[in-house]
Amino acid sequence: MLDVHPPHEAAHTWKDFFIHIATIVIGLLIAIGLEQTVEAIHHHREVSETREALRAEISDNRKDFEQDARVWRWETAELESNLDTLEYLRQHPGTPDEKLPGVLFWSHRGARFSHAAWDAATSAGATSLMPREEITEMQAYYTRLETIGTADRDVWAAINDASRFEFVASRLSDLTPAQIEEITKLTEIAMERHFLWGITLENAGSRQPEEFPPSITTADLGLHKMQFVPKAGMGAGNPAYALTMQRLEAAGYPPPALSPPGSNPQTPSK
Repeated sequence: MLDVHPPHEAAHTWKDFFIHIATIVIGLLIAIGLEQTVEAIHHHREVSETREALRAEISDNRKDFEQDARVWRWETAELESNLDTLEYLRQHPGTPDEKLPGVLFWSHRGARFSHAAWDAATSAGATSLMPREEITEMQAYYTRLETIGTADRDVWAAINDASRFEFVASRLSDLTPAQIEEITKLTEIAMERHFLWGITLENAGSRQPEEFPPSITTADLGLHKMQFVPKAGMGAGNPAYALTMQRLEAAGYPPPALSPPGSNPQTPSK
């Protein structure tokens, strides 16, 4: 609040009156200017502190993201080994465990990303003081973290489902053909969820490389046994494939935003 005090003595002339009014106006302008300057300094400090907190949080999340990429790679080998073992057991039921081509191994260690600094900044209104482009970038970043986290939890749940046979039989050779079939299907579901998790990691690294370090690549995804688009029969010489592509292209496939120059239209969009 600004206090305007009355003059100590009455103005005797118009000149004195206008001098007094001018003094008041100038005083008010100075007070308002000082108040705005203090507020601007406070906002600047608040934005600087928010950016510093976000940078620290992103740095910590980068380490967890790198961990996710490592986990994804060895988990790929884990699930593929499990499928190979189950396929052998399906073809050779009753094979003693020690003579199987492997054991069923279940492990998943997805990271838990932090978003506390972002939540605090949005709750305090600090983000409203930042440029729109910067806020859009940060919103995209934390949305990708949530997408990765959701995919990670889906993998964890699927692996738990596939490994529940351990509560039924202590040895694989004791499993019935029906149980082997069920475990195989559940493992394939876990593999599918794992593949989708890898897509979220690849998307994050390719779309926001400044926030996410390089991790899973499209080549890594192509080596995966679970493929949503079959590789066999995909050539242009296949009439059935040609007809399918004609229908898709007539409907606008592929979308321009997903087809940079030199891209392969046979690659499924993510």
